[in-house]
Amino acid sequence: MKRLSAQIVVDNKFLILLILVLAVNTAMVGMGYNFLSKHMVLQEEEFNYKQGFARDLWDYNRRLANDLGVEDRSSVRDALSRLIQEVELASTGDELAQAILSHGRRVQETILREYENRQRERILALVNRDMNFQDLQEDQVVVVNASLESGIVVDPADVFLEETIQDIADIVFESETVLNFSIVMEVEDGRARLVHSASPVEQIRNLNEEMDSLRVALRETRSSAGYLDMTGEGIVVKIYDAADGYTTDAIIHETDVRDVVNELYASGAKGVAVGGQRLIVTSAIRCVGPVILVNDERISVNPVVIQAVGDPRVLESGISIIRLSLESMRDLRFEVEPADSLTLPAYSR
Repeated sequence: MKRLSAQIVVDNKFLILLILVLAVNTAMVGMGYNFLSKHMVLQEEEFNYKQGFARDLWDYNRRLANDLGVEDRSSVRDALSRLIQEVELASTGDELAQAILSHGRRVQETILREYENRQRERILALVNRDMNFQDLQEDQVVVVNASLESGIVVDPADVFLEETIQDIADIVFESETVLNFSIVMEVEDGRARLVHSASPVEQIRNLNEEMDSLRVALRETRSSAGYLDMTGEGIVVKIYDAADGYTTDAIIHETDVRDVVNELYASGAKGVAVGGQRLIVTSAIRCVGPVILVNDERISVNPVVIQAVGDPRVLESGISIIRLSLESMRDLRFEVEPADSLTLPAYSR
């Protein structure tokens, strides 16, 4: 009877301990859930704030285009549509920030460029209606400079009527968005045509766009050459020695790795890394005893891991013959995994 009582006491203590443990776990789960919920709410609030800001930016640019009279131009409509599309498609705060920084700037540049073009078109129409201008007997070049500091300056000075110069000033200074620019016109038979625009704003923008294009091209070139990281879809190939195999035919050699790499490049691989080492045109894959070296760096074997960026289906198909050969004739084992996003490191030596 005493033994039974003792057992009951022990069982009760165990039950109480179990209840305490369950209570603590429940409390921790509740605290964790509460923390995660608050964190998710904060993230959602931040995302909604950024999305609201992006929509306000779109609306501001739309109104700016309307105020400047260029909202109907196709390039402006396309830029605005692209901005709001990227905003609506963004699913993270980083994607929203990228849309705001990239497409927001592009929209404003497009609006200002089209506004300058509209001003030039209107000024050119005014010039061609000028009676004094139409009476010019010889072909020549006429330059119209417009700025807040100097107003409207025409060279030669006597080719336009004063009314035309005043009308040009009204066009240039009708908006708060005053741009300093020059219009160079070639006159032939009393008619002018635009031959060159020397707008400092446009020149700076064109130079910036050219520099951006050069930076992009340089990065793509360096990435393709292996000197910068490369990200894209591709495959991961893992090659294992034959199971319990220690003979020459049962282990992986540098020639096997080179054959697979060559087939990947032949199948359109944009970049390849072996054992974490990015391959470039001067890369070497060789054996030193039982060790495989890539770029003179020892890599892990069994498996040898090969990463390739390119079309996963084409790459996998490209190595199918050599894979079948090594598996059937030497019992080496292949694992090929497609990857939606794969990052190859840059060549580091």
